[in-house]
Amino acid sequence: MGTRGVAAAGTSLTGSLTRAARAVAAKVEQVLAKEGLTLDQWLVLDALSGKGGLAMADLADRTLATAPTLTRVVDKLVTTAQAYREVDTADRRRVLVHLSARGRATYRRVAAKVTEVEARLGVPDDVLVALRGLGG
Repeated sequence: MGTRGVAAAGTSLTGSLTRAARAVAAKVEQVLAKEGLTLDQWLVLDALSGKGGLAMADLADRTLATAPTLTRVVDKLVTTAQAYREVDTADRRRVLVHLSARGRATYRRVAAKVTEVEARLGVPDDVLVALRGLGG
C-alpha cells in the first residue's frame, strides 16, 4: 500500500501524525515533569541550545508556539534563571533570548533523558528524515 492507501484504510495521515505526536509528547512530558519543565519550555530550551540568541519571532517559528504562549514560557524561563533577554546590538528594536549558564546545564541534563525516551521509541532513521522534511 502506497502513501495514498492510508486514508483509504480509514486513518488519515493527519490523524496518524497527530496521534503519534501526542503519544511521543506524553512520554517526553513524563520526563520533563520530573525536571519541573513543560513541553513548551523544553522546546524553547532546545531551540536556544545551539544558538547565541534568538528573537521571539525566530523562537515562534522553531517551537510553533503562539505569541502569548511563547511570551509566558520565556517569562517563566527568565524568572527561573534558565534564560535571559538582551537587546540586539545590531537592531536595538529587537530583543534576543539566550540560554543562561543554568539553562545550558538544564538543557544538557534533560536532553540526555529526552534522547533516551526518543531512542526507546525505535523510530527508523528514514522515518525521522521524512518527518523532518514535513516540518519545513
